[in-house]
Amino acid sequence: MATRILVVLASTPAALIGCHSTDDGLPTRPPTSVTKVSSGGFESPTDAVASPDGRTFYFAAWDMDKQPTLFQVSSDPDSTPKPLAAGDPLEAPMGLVMACDGSALYVADMGGPAGAILAVATAGGQPAALDATGLTRPGGLAMGPDCKSLFATGRLDDNTPALFQVPIGGGAARVVYQGAPLVSPTGLHVDSQGVAWVMDHTAQGAGGEGVLFAIPSDGSKATEVMSSLRMGTPGGVSLTAGGGTAVMPTRDDNGAAQLTSVDIATGAVTQMPTPDMADPAGLRTARKAGVFVVVDSAAGAIYRAE
Repeated sequence: MATRILVVLASTPAALIGCHSTDDGLPTRPPTSVTKVSSGGFESPTDAVASPDGRTFYFAAWDMDKQPTLFQVSSDPDSTPKPLAAGDPLEAPMGLVMACDGSALYVADMGGPAGAILAVATAGGQPAALDATGLTRPGGLAMGPDCKSLFATGRLDDNTPALFQVPIGGGAARVVYQGAPLVSPTGLHVDSQGVAWVMDHTAQGAGGEGVLFAIPSDGSKATEVMSSLRMGTPGGVSLTAGGGTAVMPTRDDNGAAQLTSVDIATGAVTQMPTPDMADPAGLRTARKAGVFVVVDSAAGAIYRAE
């Protein structure tokens, strides 16, 4: 098994690692099946998000003319995507998250000298920069539990890796956590307790390179949850809609694609092989449904996991 769970997970207080139960009927168990939704007409997808009800997927990729593009597609099998926005100001969209009401997409774009966070309505239109200050090279995005702020992985002006909180309308970014043990943070999820789950491709953990960290809302520390993770590019992590289980696209020791799930309360790890995938990368759960959208960056395909 390529992943290792640390004993710190079982002994860490539940408030730190975001362990909580829900009584709203939302699923807490990991997905058990994957279905291809779409391929063709785009290439090199990076990240994706699902509408709150899981019926529509949105993803970032390049069209066949090599333009960076945001696409919309039904979550049903054999669906044809349609462009939502293409070209300038998009340059290298790497991270996506959706407004809690499904009305807008937020995009972490690493293009240009500093990158940018953009917003675009799901009804269509031109992406607009949030003019967030105090961070550069944003790579991963997550919605805060209050639905009024974004969290982003990126870097300070001096290139220090960091986790930021950004007002949803733009403005000065607050540094939640900076520096070691973070090295190159990308994929990101923030749970209902405000705990940030951060993927880092090149951080060194107890089991080896590739680490999932948990960072509480006060930024007091970055706790290693799992290490020796062979992540896709960019890395993706999301908790189930009801919380309780973290899900990540990874590869096993032989390079085969899989979905790695961790029960937050017990530390139990479940590996689900996904042999049809080449390089699973971005992943996100629907806010109100037991549906995940998963990106295969190498094969140029979008999958539904449930």
